[in-house]
Amino acid sequence: MRIDAHQHFWMYNGREYGWINDSMAALRRDFLPADLKPELERSGFQGCVAVQARQTLGETRWLLELAEQAPFILGVVAGWTCGRHDCDSNWSRWRTIPS
Repeated sequence: MRIDAHQHFWMYNGREYGWINDSMAALRRDFLPADLKPELERSGFQGCVAVQARQTLGETRWLLELAEQAPFILGVVAGWTCGRHDCDSNWSRWRTIPS
């Protein structure tokens, strides 16, 4: 099995993705699983690992939802700032998601 080990998805918003500067203008659009699937198939890949583009709990939730909807998303790499009151509960919930 061939897997793209580092794939970002996003609904583009210039305020949220300020790191996308003028030299990366081609990235200033939405990138969703439907955009990637034909590229994976054309290139002989069977799946991918989605990696956060922003370190937020909202993005973690969203990527996990995408993985539930798109079976070719085989894993999610996510992180957030611990030390808040919700760190333990989020970790407990997300570490048990079946692969």
